[in-house]
Amino acid sequence: MGEEKEREKEIEEEILEKLEAELVEKAVPVVTTPPEHTKLLERINDMDERVEFVAGELWQRQGEKIGFTMGLLYGVMIGIVTYVIFLMA
Repeated sequence: MGEEKEREKEIEEEILEKLEAELVEKAVPVVTTPPEHTKLLERINDMDERVEFVAGELWQRQGEKIGFTMGLLYGVMIGIVTYVIFLMA
């Protein structure tokens, strides 16, 4: 019985050694981001910021045009109402 246990221990040790060797061989490589990828992301972010800025400027100009038109309409309406009130008096 003593020999069987020793033999089992030897087999277990051999198996563990083989597993450790396989793990070392099949270790997952560490992946680093290539510089081209980082540069590409920077360029995409830069273009995205430019597009957002231009879109914001265009919407602001559109809002100014609409605001000018609305102000002109309200001004004309108030002027007409004021003119009519003075005609009644």
